[in-house]
Amino acid sequence: MVRGTYYRIILIKLKILGWGVLSYELEDRVVSLVSEKARVRRTLESLLDPSEKARVRADHHSRRKPRPCGMTIHTGIGCSYGCIYCYIWDMGFPGSPRPYPLSPLGMAYALALNPYVVPGHTLAAYGSVTEPFLPETREHAIEYISTVHEWLRLPSQVSTKAIIDEELALALKSREPGISVLVSAVALGELGRRLEPNAPSTEDRIRAAGAASRMGLHVTLFLRPIIPGIPLGEYEALIRYAREQGMERIVLGTLRVTRGIVSRLRAAGVEIPPSRLPETLHARRQAPVRATDIKERLKLVAENMGFTVYPSACAANIDSHSLKCWKCPHGPCGGRPRDPGVEQVAAALRALSGGRADFRVRRIGPCNYRVYPRSGISRVEIAAHWVAEVSMCRVAVAGAR
Repeated sequence: MVRGTYYRIILIKLKILGWGVLSYELEDRVVSLVSEKARVRRTLESLLDPSEKARVRADHHSRRKPRPCGMTIHTGIGCSYGCIYCYIWDMGFPGSPRPYPLSPLGMAYALALNPYVVPGHTLAAYGSVTEPFLPETREHAIEYISTVHEWLRLPSQVSTKAIIDEELALALKSREPGISVLVSAVALGELGRRLEPNAPSTEDRIRAAGAASRMGLHVTLFLRPIIPGIPLGEYEALIRYAREQGMERIVLGTLRVTRGIVSRLRAAGVEIPPSRLPETLHARRQAPVRATDIKERLKLVAENMGFTVYPSACAANIDSHSLKCWKCPHGPCGGRPRDPGVEQVAAALRALSGGRADFRVRRIGPCNYRVYPRSGISRVEIAAHWVAEVSMCRVAVAGAR
């Protein structure tokens, strides 16, 4: 008894001094989050009727792996803005929008079922395949953002071409105080109207975005897609106008094309030089155009105008929530997270896999780990994803798809 007490005191002193703290901290944190997620899942399950629970379990949000920008959450099906460069038409989405069929609680339950979603850590991205704030989906989108944040505390980002009016800005800020709002724009004036025929004018949405930013909302200009064939001066004018309206942050993103997108842009008067196009164009599968040089030139333009230029959309989300991340080559974003070390990563992986997987962990650089599974690869993949989300470091599994 005395000896046991003595060793516990020594352990406490060592932890206070910082020796081995992260090992216990990382392992304890992931175990605590697993328990938290299980509690949320059970509670939500008790609030839904059997028919909705069945719909949720069949929905892709309950099992889909997050994208690099986070877990994309669909607030609606279809979009009426009709943007010429949009990829959703080639994916089979309709032009008449309707709210996504899951209730807000149902969406939260779907994410609580998803093995890849980590409470408080997985980034949530709204607006990837539809405009969230269409009249048909605006209230639904706000409730999704609110409910998901209430139950799972996911750091949220929303991309939009809608007008962020005072009512919407206040609703978003009150439901998810750190939310990152990306206001998409491509061009001013007549060219903008040609490319985005049914969306609010670029000028109106940027003026509203500037006003929302002054209200304390974390608003970023999302200059995407950068389309080769549009004169550089058009983009410079857009960036300058956004700065004049009080916007201070920008994300630059390039274009992905299909045969249909290239054809629609040509019909709208924008010809992409053949040297910029991928070697093969597909009917449904998107491929990136070659525009890195244009993106770099616009980055310099924006920096010279005083913008904070984020390397990616998720970097704006990291900044708006005061996080630190080094999970991808763009990082560190928001500063360098604390590097846990091999032993700490391995301990957390063992705890998450329940001791039913055999693996080896190797540190290949600062905050960068490679996991080599010998057995139980599926368990190791999910465990590694959780460790990466919680530590905000790169934890890749060798041989994983």
